[in-house]
Amino acid sequence: MSDRPTTILTVEGMTCPSCIRHISQALGDLAGVGKVDVQLRAGLVAVEHDPAAAPVAALIDAIAEAGYAARPRPV
Repeated sequence: MSDRPTTILTVEGMTCPSCIRHISQALGDLAGVGKVDVQLRAGLVAVEHDPAAAPVAALIDAIAEAGYAARPRPV
């Protein structure tokens, strides 16, 4: 079990397995990111990360650079 928090993001525009690969790679390239779980049907991405090295804004920016709109999932 990791001591990193998990952030859930809502992602718009995901339609296929290729989208999963693009988002996983974009997030995986960030320092401080551990596990990435993309849930295509739900439109969600769960990201284990170190908030000091990879803050939520950096996660959202990486997803945007991959071509998708993301925002934190409301609690």
